[in-house]
Amino acid sequence: MKAMVKVKFFAWFREKAGVAEVELNIKNKVTVSDVIEMLKQRYPALSEAFDGGNYFVSVNHEVAKPEQEVHEEDEIAFFPPVSGG
Repeated sequence: MKAMVKVKFFAWFREKAGVAEVELNIKNKVTVSDVIEMLKQRYPALSEAFDGGNYFVSVNHEVAKPEQEVHEEDEIAFFPPVSGG
């Protein structure tokens, strides 16, 4: 069974992907890491951003870890680290 999730990109993630958001078809038992791999295949320019590991990811507005499962209609968002001074 396939399901859809919404992925949102912020700051340089948006620049690299060339879009602000995208919908992905996922299968059962998919994790945040699996979604990242799908995004790297679809948007090769994101590989560098993801491989650097310097970013935050949220699922349904809560900070998520790579092993967290995602489900139908979840919203996943990728953010660069926050800096300030």
